[in-house]
Amino acid sequence: MTRRNFFLSAGGAAVGSYTYAYHVEPSWLETTEKQVRIARGRLRRPLRILHLSDLHASEYIPIRYLRAAFAQGLAARPDLICLTGDFITSATDYDEAAFGAALRMLTAGAPVYAVTGNHDGGDWAARSGWYPTPARVTAMLAGAGVRVLDNRSEVVVTGAGAVRLVGLGDWWSNNCIAGEAFAGVRGGEEPVVCLNHNPDGKQECAEAPWELMLCGHTHGGQVHIPWYGPARVAILDKRYAAGLNSFAGGRWIHTTRGVGNILGFRMNCRPELSSVVLA
Repeated sequence: MTRRNFFLSAGGAAVGSYTYAYHVEPSWLETTEKQVRIARGRLRRPLRILHLSDLHASEYIPIRYLRAAFAQGLAARPDLICLTGDFITSATDYDEAAFGAALRMLTAGAPVYAVTGNHDGGDWAARSGWYPTPARVTAMLAGAGVRVLDNRSEVVVTGAGAVRLVGLGDWWSNNCIAGEAFAGVRGGEEPVVCLNHNPDGKQECAEAPWELMLCGHTHGGQVHIPWYGPARVAILDKRYAAGLNSFAGGRWIHTTRGVGNILGFRMNCRPELSSVVLA
């Protein structure tokens, strides 16, 4: 290969990688399904949860993409939908009315429950000049019919049976108050599923009676380097960066790669529509 051909090939590869990372993979949704055996006969049939996280509505994540993602997720016919935070990226680059209308697609299809993430408001977001509390995002969610469970719980009755959902506030935002979230929650009755944006928040409730924890926050790393792995994962305990992983006491933590992203790119880490089936 001549020097000229080498540089032409290298330049073409660079352009191709850029095009793929910014214009192909970020919207190339992958549908996944995980089976989790925690119900132990407490459900009439398997319970299908659509687990979505890190929507990040922004200049990089248009509402039309989120609407398409919601339609694709609803095609799985979930009994219940759980959203684990980071609905927005900042306080200035999303259309609140359009986003609320899109979220109503989900609430028209199944009961929808949520917790907020670090980008949605609180101590972490305030340091960037964004919302000082998640109240604005919480109001948008409530207006769309989404039940927000930051530091509280609720029993949800579905066609498959009842399940107890416990929601934690965001750990990075110093709003993860496990004592409030699990007040009055006892194990051994309905299956207990904990919604927790950041997997590191698990350390605040390691002794609490949850059986499955649903998390987001990591984006699965967003960029995976061949033979190396994720370029960066913004959690302390990297064991829970993505996928379904075991936790002490026969429990499980599911961390979805998320629907959106930060700054509009992904590489070797596709966005994910996750179904988690309890049996």
